This record gives sequence, structure tokens and C-alpha cells, in this order.
Amino acid sequence: MPDPNRDYLTLALEQYWFAPPVALWRAIELRVLAAETFPRPVLDLGCGDGLIAQVLFAGEAPVEAGFDPWLSQVRKAPASGAYRYVQLARGDAMPYPDASFGTVFSNSVLEHIPNLDPVLREVARVLKPGGRFLATVPSDMFRRLLAGYRERDAAGDRTGAETYAAAVDKHLEHHRYLTPTQWGKRLELAGLWLRSTRYYIPSEVEALWDRANATYGIHPNDALFNGRPYYRWLASPRLRKLGYQKLVRLWAVRTLGQRWRRAYMQDVLEGGVGGGLLVVGEKA
Repeated sequence: MPDPNRDYLTLALEQYWFAPPVALWRAIELRVLAAETFPRPVLDLGCGDGLIAQVLFAGEAPVEAGFDPWLSQVRKAPASGAYRYVQLARGDAMPYPDASFGTVFSNSVLEHIPNLDPVLREVARVLKPGGRFLATVPSDMFRRLLAGYRERDAAGDRTGAETYAAAVDKHLEHHRYLTPTQWGKRLELAGLWLRSTRYYIPSEVEALWDRANATYGIHPNDALFNGRPYYRWLASPRLRKLGYQKLVRLWAVRTLGQRWRRAYMQDVLEGGVGGGLLVVGEKA
């Protein structure tokens, strides 16, 4: 099982040093996921390049299977050593027999899928009875907790706040932000039942993340975000041959690993809301 005491912030910064805010969000997701159990066999829905599974399951036997619809990612994922098998596939047509897996997990994937219901039905199909479904997604509060949204809304500029959030949606290619109740209904329609949900990324942490996206040039280079993409230039793959990026990576791991430690460890208070949501489902 994943180790909840592992330093996922340092591990994520080592992997995503070129995009530090991505590392912060991923590290918190990993810390949240590591507190869960993953009955084997495990399927990684939307495995990407394999870095998340590589960090989450470090020191364990490889995850039984992962798949992704993007060929470039499927070509990279095997190099992570995190999987026994990686396949090119779509979420609404998984190439696995019925009742094949004890766990299907998905990290920051479902919000990017336009038509979610067929994917959830496939999750239910490939899960064994009693199997677990674990997904991390942006929550129903994600847009309203963005620093750019809150600042504009507090100034009475609701139109500006919505414009800002819509630009973030477009840049991140997010299609939905469901409430826990809405997730329960979607899972039930697919043949799953909702065991629990858990908010993570407190409001102040999401505000820090949103501002950091501008600072480190992750947002589009647009006046709306007041971005300063100097860090992105320094981290550009085109400049890798110059040799200095090892120092940039070291700076990110050491400095941001300390500067963002409190944010990484901060949980949403009981009864509160956050920008991320862990959804835990089960097949009857």
C-alpha cells in the first residue's frame, strides 16, 4: 500500500521542478491518496506518463495495468517502471474483461473527459464486486477559491471573476465541477455507490497555488493573469543543453520544499470545503 508518511512534496518537486505549482497540487493529491487502500489488482485510469503511480507506489510491486488515450504518454509510461502493462485505450472502451480489478484509480483525469457517464460504467464493469474506485478531481468549489476569482469578486466585479474562472477552465480543459451529492448520483447511475468524499486544498492553499501559476508562468501569458513567465523560460527544454537547469531543479526542491511545507500539510477543517475532492466509490 502507499506510504502516507512519505514526503510527496519533495518527490513531486523533483519530478515537476519545471512547473512548481503543478508539483504542489500533485503532492497534496498524493498525500490524500496515500491514506487510502488499493486492493490489488490495480488499474490506473488515464495513467499519463506514469509519474504519479511511480511516486505513489514507490517500493511496491508494479501496478497491474495503466492506460491512456494519448500515444505520446503511453510511450513514456513504461519507462517509469510503475506498471506491468500499459495500453493505448479510451475510458469508455477499456480493453479488460469484466470484474478484473480490485481498484480503479484516477488522478486529475475525469474533469478532462467531456462525456463522463460511459467511463464510469466501464469502471463499474471492470471492477470486482466490492472493488474500490478512487478519484481525485477539482471540487465544486474550485472556481470560487481561485485567488483571481476571489479578489475580483471581493471588489464587486462578479463579471471579472467569472471571466477569470472561465479562462482557467479553458486553459486547464476542465469540463465539470461536481458536488459530493452529484458524484453520488453519477456513480449510482453507473452501478457504483459512493462510500465517501473528502475535500482537500484549503482556500488559502488554492489561492497560493493560483498566484504561483502566474509567478512561474503556468497560466497563459495573458494580461488577465498578470503572468511573469521568466521561470518557464529558465526551465524550457530548449535550454537543457546549457547545463544550468540542474541548479534550478535543486533550488526548486530545496527552497519550495521548505516554503510550501505548511501548505502541503494543511488539511481542510472538518465541515469545510476545498478546491480538490477525493471521491471513493465501491461496486456492490
